[in-house]
Amino acid sequence: SDDSFSYEFEIHENKTVDITMTQKGDDAGSKSKCNSDDIENIFDDDDVKINVKSGDGGDSCTAKITNIPIKSNILGTITHKDDSFIFEMDASSLQYYDQVTVKVTFPGSVSKVSGDGKKSGNTATWENAQDETKTLKAEGADHGSPLFMIIIIVVVIAAIGGGAAAFKLPRSEERRVGKECR
Repeated sequence: SDDSFSYEFEIHENKTVDITMTQKGDDAGSKSKCNSDDIENIFDDDDVKINVKSGDGGDSCTAKITNIPIKSNILGTITHKDDSFIFEMDASSLQYYDQVTVKVTFPGSVSKVSGDGKKSGNTATWENAQDETKTLKAEGADHGSPLFMIIIIVVVIAAIGGGAAAFKLPRSEERRVGKECR
């Protein structure tokens, strides 16, 4: 096939996942291949939202499925253990396509990525997933780092330090002037 696929998984702290799938290739966006009813039939959950659209003159189809419980095992397996989410996807079915990209974003930092996958912050990416010979596997923290709290603490400490310095300078200047007058 001359088709390419892109799978993007965004895992949330509340144990749900959003999936965006994009297929590109001849006629990929046709009504017969890009049909929201076919995707809706997979889910038996009213909270799951599905949006399907055709693009590139009918040569692409993008499906965005949101609010999927991680236990649904759509396209891969996502489990929660201790303070981490573990993503696994069988790569054997991907070898039939010219180009497959798989991207997984966790609530917190990625700690492990299998094969030729790359990690960057909260995201694990396999640019050529069709070439992977084993299960794609990534692990990431189930919560974001408290970076914003660290930034707030640093700003508060700097403000306190600056205020103390400003308070101290005039008083020391006052003492120097007082000594000269005596």
